[in-house]
Amino acid sequence: MAKNAESAWNPPEDRIIGIIGCGHLGRSLAKGLLGSGLPRKRLLVSYGGKSATFDDIKQAGLFANLSDNKEIIRRANFIILAVRPQSFKTLKELSMPKETLVVSCMAGISTAALKEGLGADCVRIMPSGPDTIAARKGIAAVYPHNDEVAAMLSGMGLKVFALPEEEYMHTFTAGVCLTAALLAAKKSGTDAGPAVKCFARDYPPFRDIYAWALHALPDLATEEEQEKYINKMCTKGGITEVIVQSLNSGSSFLEALNKGIRRSKELSAGR
Repeated sequence: MAKNAESAWNPPEDRIIGIIGCGHLGRSLAKGLLGSGLPRKRLLVSYGGKSATFDDIKQAGLFANLSDNKEIIRRANFIILAVRPQSFKTLKELSMPKETLVVSCMAGISTAALKEGLGADCVRIMPSGPDTIAARKGIAAVYPHNDEVAAMLSGMGLKVFALPEEEYMHTFTAGVCLTAALLAAKKSGTDAGPAVKCFARDYPPFRDIYAWALHALPDLATEEEQEKYINKMCTKGGITEVIVQSLNSGSSFLEALNKGIRRSKELSAGR
C-alpha cells in the first residue's frame, strides 16, 4: 500500500537527526531533510574518511554539519544508517542508546539483526536512488510502520509503501533498482513486461513500482550518459550491480530480478 507524498512533517523540537554515512545517498537524505524544514543545527552527518567524499560534503553545503560517529551517537536521538550493508559489522562496535530511534537503509539487514547488533529500536527503510530523492520523485518502503519515519519521508517528497511483511523488503529492494535495470535492459533489448506481471502476482504494488521507475527514468541522450548513470546506481557487491551484471550477461529480466533478490537474502544472512 502506498501513501501520498508531500505529507506534512513536524519533527519534535528535541529531535536531533544524525546520518552515519554521507555518501551519495546520505547527502541526498541530508539535503532532503533540510529542504523539508529541519533546522540545520539539528542535523549531524559523518563519513568514512575518503577525501573525495569530504569534497562532496563541502560542495553539498554540509560542512558545518560534519561530526563523527561517537558524537552522533551521543547527541542524536534519531539516527539514519546510510552505509553499505557490508559495514554492519563495524556499526555493531558502536554502542547505541536504547531510546535512540535507528532508521536503517542497509539492504538485506533484518530488523531482528539490527536490534540484536545495535541494541536500539530499529526501523528499516528502502529508498530509491539518490537522484530520485533529489528530484523529489522517490519512493521508499518502511518496515515496521512508524508514523514519524513515514511522515519524514513523505515530507521529502517520497511516496511511502507500507509492507505487510518484512520478507517483501527483498522484492521492494529489487524494485528500486528498476531505473538502472531498465536502462541496462534497453541496451540488450530485454523485455521487462513478463517479469513485472510475475512479481505483481505475489506483490501487487510492484506494478506501481514499475510505473514509478518508468516515470523516474532520467532523460539521457547518449549511451555514455546511460552507462554513467547505471554505474552510479551500482555499489560494489550490491543488489543493483548483480541485476545489471545479470542483464549484461544475457539473462531475462525475471532471472535478473530474482538474482537481485537472492543477493538481498545473502546480505541478510551476512554473506
